[in-house]
Amino acid sequence: MDIHFIISGMLAATSLLAVKWGRERDGERQKANGQTEELQRANRSLRMAARCRYGLLHAGSAEEMMSSVCRAISEEGGYSLAWTGLSPAGSGKDVVAGEIHGTPAGRFAAAAGGWRHGCSCDGIALDAMREAKPIVRRGETVEFGYPSALALPMCGGEDDAAPSGVLCVYSINPAAFDGEEVAGLQELAAELARALNGLREARKRRAADQALAYQAHHDPATGLANRALFNDRLRQALMAAERSGRKVAVLALTMDRYRGVKASLGVDACNALLMHAANAMKSCLREGDTVAHLLGNEFAIILGDMAQDDDVLPVAAKLLNAIKDPMRWKDNIVSSTASIGVALMDKDGCDASSMLRSANSAMAHALGHGGNRFRFVAPEMNERVARMFALEAELRRALVHNEFVLHYQPRAALADGGLAGAEALVRWDHPTRGLVPPGDFIPLAESSGLIVPLGAWVIREVCRQQKAWRDAGLPMVPVSINLSPRQFREDGLAEHIEVALEEYDVPPAMLVFEISESMVKDNLDAAVARLNELKGIGVRLSLDDFGTGHSSLARLRMLPMDQLKIDQSFVRQLGSEQADEAICRSIIDVGHNLNMQIVGEGVETLLQREWLRAHHCDEIQGCFHARAMPADEFAQLLAADRPRSNTMLPLWKAINYKG
Repeated sequence: MDIHFIISGMLAATSLLAVKWGRERDGERQKANGQTEELQRANRSLRMAARCRYGLLHAGSAEEMMSSVCRAISEEGGYSLAWTGLSPAGSGKDVVAGEIHGTPAGRFAAAAGGWRHGCSCDGIALDAMREAKPIVRRGETVEFGYPSALALPMCGGEDDAAPSGVLCVYSINPAAFDGEEVAGLQELAAELARALNGLREARKRRAADQALAYQAHHDPATGLANRALFNDRLRQALMAAERSGRKVAVLALTMDRYRGVKASLGVDACNALLMHAANAMKSCLREGDTVAHLLGNEFAIILGDMAQDDDVLPVAAKLLNAIKDPMRWKDNIVSSTASIGVALMDKDGCDASSMLRSANSAMAHALGHGGNRFRFVAPEMNERVARMFALEAELRRALVHNEFVLHYQPRAALADGGLAGAEALVRWDHPTRGLVPPGDFIPLAESSGLIVPLGAWVIREVCRQQKAWRDAGLPMVPVSINLSPRQFREDGLAEHIEVALEEYDVPPAMLVFEISESMVKDNLDAAVARLNELKGIGVRLSLDDFGTGHSSLARLRMLPMDQLKIDQSFVRQLGSEQADEAICRSIIDVGHNLNMQIVGEGVETLLQREWLRAHHCDEIQGCFHARAMPADEFAQLLAADRPRSNTMLPLWKAINYKG
């Protein structure tokens, strides 16, 4: 045998053996790679499932639940995109897309923008909802350009229940979503559905519990507190008052014409009257006060956290005025007055039941004397009520007979001591009592509503006096007018000011309107709108008593103020109290940085004046320089100011008006 032939055969056999061995090694390598990929996919599935379940366990809302599942599928599962949609009212016939996570692109991104605004979606998602089974589609044009798409109906409740939503997953792998993947994702969709259903059921239970609790403590006819809630809140108010040393009052109220309205117009009209009374009472009370409907036409009110017993007087008067406002019932105008009995803590009982009994007794007394009034158990309190009603009648008469006068307290410029302006202060020139200070009648005017015509008179009188001084050849200086809370809220305030300015031809800058912090804290947006309306006229605005209310720098920068007045409680201790000095320095710096003029109120000593001058306060007001004075005396200061063209010699050199 030829040696070459033998060698060739051996080489061929060796080559064939090498090929076989190579193929076996490739097979083993492919098998190992497949096992690795399978293991990696299993790990991804486990991580995805664990993260989904963690998210469902810790989510606090439906949006958080759906977001956590979609994010886990996209980030841990390695899928291109995942989104969920819910079926409105569980109809199973429509889908509104919700949470979306992944890398939306092309037509899907455009569609998702509309879905996020509540638009319905269709395609594979709606098909899965209608058929109530998973749907897998593959191909180049499956949906939005993704080669593989899976839609899973969210069925986690009863077997025959329609799907509550759909979970859609997209992949760039054309061979994605085999049977094992679909089964795992379907389980996640079912868990999401069960979690959403549990959340809805929990919300329903909470709503039902809240409804039951509300019904147990509120009157169904008026929505007010019922007797049980009233008694509970009264006990709490009494305990709080014992700890704080404050006062509590209980008011029992009945409608005087309730039976007459029922006899003439029927039960429905009576129910409307009760609602009218309930709304009227709520409008008169603070947020922490309680008004309850006890029975029939009987109401009870808790006034807590009062500084003194007399604080109940203006509230009771306000309640009477509010309730007697007429209401329209079909074609009828219905009105009724009220009778109110008042019981005071300690004086008329120390517990809830005794105070309510005392208030009912006083209410019967008020009703027996003709109604439309309030009565106390204690005789001395009834005497105060009588005096208050008498004073209100006198106030009305005083407005008719023009018994009010204005005094003017000068403001001095600290730069040179010259006259910078004045504050108009109303006095009541009573025919028998003489000059009555504002503290004795302004609170009653505010509670009775008389402050509105009185405030209108003050505005017109200041304008008239400005014109009279100008006609006499005297220089004009800005005059400040205090606005009461009720006057500030009154519609037509800006129009009235414009009319007065035009009638007496007074430049708007010669009027400065002062408001307090408390007038803007409850409804800042409305207050700012009203202030801007006044600024539009051209008048100036001043924030009075700054630092004593709920001071807020954030609120201050929103107010269009020209002037800031430091309250006299801080000025009083200047030179001796470091804390008050620090507060005054801060107010001056903040005010100047906001382009406001700073006025120190209640300056009574040389030390206070010099401290404010040294710390760059602009103006001062107080008895150290001048007391409030009648218009003719103030004219003397204006006359002294005339040669200086609106600047004058220091007040303490020109004329001594200390008082």
